[in-house]
Amino acid sequence: MSAEASTQPATEPKKEDEEEEEEDEEESSIVDDDELWKDITPIPQADAERPMVQIAYHPEYRKAMNLFRGLLEQDERSERALKLTSVILQYNGAHYTVWNYRSQILKHLHQTDPEGKHIQKELGMLNKYMGDMRKSYQAWQHRALMVELLEDVSKEIAFVDKVLKADTKNYHTWTYRQSLLCRYNQPEMWAGELSAIEGLLVEDIRNNSAWNHRFFLSFDTFPLHSPDLTPEQFTKIVDREIEFTKQQILKAPNNPSAWNYLRGVLRRGSRGLNSVEEFVIPLTKTAHELDAENSWPIDLNKRSDLPVPAAVELLADIYSESQSKIKQALELYDLLAEKLDPIRKGYWQFRSQRTGPKQVTA
Repeated sequence: MSAEASTQPATEPKKEDEEEEEEDEEESSIVDDDELWKDITPIPQADAERPMVQIAYHPEYRKAMNLFRGLLEQDERSERALKLTSVILQYNGAHYTVWNYRSQILKHLHQTDPEGKHIQKELGMLNKYMGDMRKSYQAWQHRALMVELLEDVSKEIAFVDKVLKADTKNYHTWTYRQSLLCRYNQPEMWAGELSAIEGLLVEDIRNNSAWNHRFFLSFDTFPLHSPDLTPEQFTKIVDREIEFTKQQILKAPNNPSAWNYLRGVLRRGSRGLNSVEEFVIPLTKTAHELDAENSWPIDLNKRSDLPVPAAVELLADIYSESQSKIKQALELYDLLAEKLDPIRKGYWQFRSQRTGPKQVTA
């Protein structure tokens, strides 16, 4: 190297984002590389001769799909096929066939890649774009297959937590989380789940997805994470969940998620509805009545709208189980129909008819 050349500034190493941008440009440009595809016969989409509605596909997408069909017919699993799927998914991120083909390509490439570089790179791409694709079940299924190939789930719960920060109620994210827990059943994965869910409920007490996951942890999966659970320990879990739910109801009495959860816990714990009658009664009264009786529950939010329809319904259900309190149950169903929940008046009338004394005809 000459002295003059040596004075030129050294080329700085490319940043990861710059490398990814170059790869995106390369993947996009491969569609127009006729030399690359000279051995592939493009297969056009089999549309009707004169379709009623002609879909205006982007020219690049149309060309990429024609090449894709040609590759698919040969079942080619190569680097160029992988790049072509990237182009297509940029236009249509919900294309199940393309996602499935991409998974099969990576599975094939992984067989000659003992260090798992292809899979790690793919997970890196998914980490970057999963926030935008979080409502695509195809993308989540693809991720699950990649994790299975890599055989490393150590970072997955943390990744799911990150996605949930953007959308705490996304069905696909929660389904993926639960599948991870059940499939891999690692103690360290279960360890922080309950506290994580409590954190989400503190942020949003009405997050029905978090309530559902709490029930999943406490009652649906203990044979996995607590296989030696004794009846006494199970009783303590039921007691814990009942008390936890009561406290959340007092914070936001008109939150249906908590009321549904309470019913589920009572049912799973083989507890009668009447076991919470004392707790429910104050929530079926007006604020004026509670003031007059000086009977406000200690932790009840004083700004709550009272009476609470869900509490009235639960108390009506409790009374309907006792023959001596049928009349009181009917009065509560009538209260729901006429004042508290008139939009479902027909339903409450139906419940009342089902509860009332049967008429005997001659």
